Amino acid sequence: MLLNYLPLIIYILLFSGLKISERIVLTRPENHIRRGWGDWTVWLILIPLWLVLIGPVVEFFLQGNQPELWEMLLGSLLFIAAGFFSIKGYVDLQRGFTKGIELEDISLVVTGLYHRIRHPISFGNILFCFACPVFMGAGPSWIPALVGVLGIMLRISIEESFLQQHVPDYESYKDRTWAMIPFIY
Repeated sequence: MLLNYLPLIIYILLFSGLKISERIVLTRPENHIRRGWGDWTVWLILIPLWLVLIGPVVEFFLQGNQPELWEMLLGSLLFIAAGFFSIKGYVDLQRGFTKGIELEDISLVVTGLYHRIRHPISFGNILFCFACPVFMGAGPSWIPALVGVLGIMLRISIEESFLQQHVPDYESYKDRTWAMIPFIY
C-alpha cells in the first residue's frame, strides 16, 4: 500500500529539499535580501508555480496517475537542475537579489553563473515548471506549467527593459551573455 504512494513521497521530498535549500541560502545574514512580495510581476511566476506544484498531486489522487520510472528519473534530474540554477543564482547574487524590479541599490552582477547567463534563477523556475508534471506523469498540469513558462518569459522581458533603462553597462552585458541557455537563448 505504501509503495503506491512512493512517487508522491519522493515528489514531496524533492520539493521540500529544493525549498529548504533555497530558504537557507536566502536567509543567510550576508545576503541582506529585502523582504516583501516585490512588484506585480512576481505573481506572473508565483501563481503558476503553485498550480504546477499542486496540480500533479491532485491528478495523482483524482485520476490515479502512477508515473513510470523514466518519468520519475527525468523529473528528479529536472528538480536537481532547478535547484542548482536557483540556489547558485541566489548565492552568486547575494545582496543583489530582490523579489521586485526596483531602482534601490541597483548593481550589475557578472560573476558565477551570471558571467554566462543573465537569468539563472528564472531558468531554475522554468525547470521546476517542467519537473513537477514530468515527475508525476501528469497531464492537465502541463497547462499551468506552460503558463508559468510564459509568465517567467514575460517577467524577464520586463526586467531586461527596466535594466537597460537604468543600468549603464547592461546593454554590453546583454551582448556578451545568454538569457538562460548558452548558444540557444
